[in-house]
Amino acid sequence: MDKVKNILDNLEKYIIYVLFTILIVLMFTQVVARYLFATAWGWMETITRLLFVYITFAGMSWACKGSEHLRVSFVAEFAPGKKTKTILFLIGDILLVLVCAYMGSLIAAMTWTVYTSKQVYTSAAWLPKWLLYFPGFIGLWGMAIRTIQYGVIPGLKALKKYDQEGGNQ
Repeated sequence: MDKVKNILDNLEKYIIYVLFTILIVLMFTQVVARYLFATAWGWMETITRLLFVYITFAGMSWACKGSEHLRVSFVAEFAPGKKTKTILFLIGDILLVLVCAYMGSLIAAMTWTVYTSKQVYTSAAWLPKWLLYFPGFIGLWGMAIRTIQYGVIPGLKALKKYDQEGGNQ
């Protein structure tokens, strides 16, 4: 059970490792084919672009796990006391969750529209275009979940601890 939890907890990292490896292999193959054999495959550029998008959105979610994403911490740094700082970071995290959920929902609707219209890439007629939009939905919802998991819940626990200890330490 611990192994499954570990895999799920590091899912974004594993996705990034695998996709980046595939991206490097495809790009290397394309460069070798172009310069040594004077040929190129148009579909490979499309695939590498898709992989880059997937890596980017998986990275957004992964960054929230360690609170390594960009945060507006300027105001919180000048706030008096740990409790006030925690409240300001908690507000920022809640706003981030709301924005990610909203944007993720918009991208999900766009993905569904592209999916139902059965659009494909010109350079790869076998590749559906909705695959370009899908990682936005997954990445933003993953970012929201990771922010709740590693920002909002610990922030609420810290506030409860401050209230139990009494004061604004």
